[in-house]
Amino acid sequence: MQEFIQRIVSNFTDFFSRLDNSRKVGAIVTAGFILAGMIGIIIWASQTRYATLYTDLNSEDAKKISILLEEKKVSYQLDNDGKTIKIPKDMVDLWRIQMATLGVNFSGTLGYEILDKQSFGTTSFVQKINRKRALEGELIKTIMYIRGIKRARVHLSIPESSPFVVENKAPSASVVLELDRGVRLTSEEITGIGSLVSAAVAGMRPENVVILNDRGKKLSENIGDRMTEYTANRMALEAKLSRQYEEKIEEILSKIVGEGKIVAKVSVSMDFTESISTRTEYDAENPAVISEVRNIQTLDGKRPSPQGIPGARSNLPGELPQPGIPETSNKVKKELTTRNYQIPSIVTKEKRPTAGLSKISVAVMIDGRRVPQLDQNGKPIMKNGQQVLIYEAWSKSDLDNFSAIVSSTLGLVKKRGDDLTIKSMEFVKEDIEAAQVMLRENANRELVKNIIKYLAIGLAITLFFFFVVKPFIQWVTDNTVESIEDFLPKTLEELEKVQTSQKLPGLEDVLPQIEEKINPQKIEGNLLKEKIVSEIEANPAKAAQVIHEMIHAAESDKSIA
Repeated sequence: MQEFIQRIVSNFTDFFSRLDNSRKVGAIVTAGFILAGMIGIIIWASQTRYATLYTDLNSEDAKKISILLEEKKVSYQLDNDGKTIKIPKDMVDLWRIQMATLGVNFSGTLGYEILDKQSFGTTSFVQKINRKRALEGELIKTIMYIRGIKRARVHLSIPESSPFVVENKAPSASVVLELDRGVRLTSEEITGIGSLVSAAVAGMRPENVVILNDRGKKLSENIGDRMTEYTANRMALEAKLSRQYEEKIEEILSKIVGEGKIVAKVSVSMDFTESISTRTEYDAENPAVISEVRNIQTLDGKRPSPQGIPGARSNLPGELPQPGIPETSNKVKKELTTRNYQIPSIVTKEKRPTAGLSKISVAVMIDGRRVPQLDQNGKPIMKNGQQVLIYEAWSKSDLDNFSAIVSSTLGLVKKRGDDLTIKSMEFVKEDIEAAQVMLRENANRELVKNIIKYLAIGLAITLFFFFVVKPFIQWVTDNTVESIEDFLPKTLEELEKVQTSQKLPGLEDVLPQIEEKINPQKIEGNLLKEKIVSEIEANPAKAAQVIHEMIHAAESDKSIA
C-alpha cells in the first residue's frame, strides 16, 4: 500500500514538474475549487439539521419553551419573529412527547389548573378572581378547538349578586378571535360561539356576548330587542322557505328544459299570529237526570177567633163576651221539586301554529329551445360544418303544463291568493368560445415562454461547457499529452531498453511484454493485415467488387486451362 502511494505521488510530481507556469497556476486554481467544493459538501453534510418544533406561538409560550430547552441544554433556533422554534431534526418527535408529558400549556392562558396552586390563606376576592380566570381560560381552550380559529381571547363580566339589590345585572362577555389565513366564519358559526359562551355562565344571554375579529370588526349581531330578534328570525324563516321552493322548481323543470335554462324566484308571506279558540257543542235531545230533590210541606191548624166589642170595653171586668166565630182553622200544603239534568256537550280547543302560509308568489323564467334552421327544401343549414340553430319559444300548451307542475309541486291555493307567473324568454348567452380561445392563447404563450426559457438555460450551459470548461481542460491536459509523446519510446530498440531498465515508473504494467527475438516478417504481415482490414472497412463495396473480379478471373483461368 505504501509503495502504491509513493508511486502515485512520484507520478503526480513528475506530471506537475513538466507543466509550465501558467498551467501550474491553472491546475492549482482548479484543485483549489475542487477542494473548496469538497469541504463545503462535508460541512453541509455534517451540520445540524433543524426542524420546526412549534410554530405560531405567542411571546409567552415561546419564552416558556425556550427556558425549558435551555434547562435541558438543547440547542434551538428562533424564526418568524420568535413565533417559531426549531430544534435538531432527530429530537422533534421526542420533545413533542416530552412537552405533552410535562403538561406544558400552549394557549397562553390557564384554565382550572390555576386552582391547583391555591394557598391556605387565600381571600375570597382572590378566589373569585381565580375562578373567573379559570373559566375564561377553559372557554379559550374550547373555542380554539373550532376549526379555523388560531387564537382566542375571552373576557367575562360577572356582577356580584347581593340580597339588597332588587334587580341584578345580567353577566356579559367579549370574545376576540384570530382566524387562520383565508378562513371566514359563517353566521351560524358565530351564533354557535355566542351560545357556547353564554351557556357556560349562569344567567348570561346570547345577546350579551360581543364577538370581534383580530381587526376589531364586530362579527356578532347581538340584537338586544326581543321584538327585533323575533322579526329577524321570521324574515330568515321566510327566506329559507323561499329558497327551498325555488330549488324544488328548478330541480323538477331542469329535467325538461335543461340545466341552467330556468330561473325561479319565490316570495313567501307567512302569518305568525298565534290564536287559541274553544268551541262547546250541546246535545239537548238526550238529557240525563243527575239528581232530583223534592220538598213537601203540609200545615193543618186551628186557633180561637177574637170575640166581644172591639176596643177597650171588652177588656173591662164584668163585661160579658159578645157572641161570634168560636175558632179559625188554617190548612196549607206546599210541594217543591228540584231536578238537575246533564246535557251532553263537546268541548273543542284549537291552537293555530305560530307560522302559517298566508300567500305564495312565484315567478319563473324559462329559456326557449334551440332548433336547427331549415332552408326552403326543409334541410338543416350548415355553417363551418355545424348546424345553424335559431331560438324558438315554448308554446302556450307547454307553459300551461309547466304551470300545472309548479302548482302541484308547491301546493298553491287560489283561494288563498297564491300567484304564479311563467314566461318563456331568451337568455343571454355568454361568449364562452371566445373566453376559451383566450385561455388557450394564454396557455400557449406561457408554454412558449417556458420552452424558450429552458432552451436558453440549456444553451447557456452548453456554451459554457464548450467555450469555457472544455478549453480549460484541454489547456491543462495539452502539456501532459505532449510530455507523454516526448518520453514514450519511438523505436523497438528504445522499447527494449525501457523494458530492461524500467526508467518509466508505472509503465511495466501497461506496456506489452516484448519477445526476446522479434520476427520482422511477422511484424510486416501484421501491419499488412491491419492495413487491408482498414481498407475493407472504409470501402466495403469496393472490396466486394475486387473479390468478385478475383473469383471470376480465377474461374476463367481454370476454363482456359
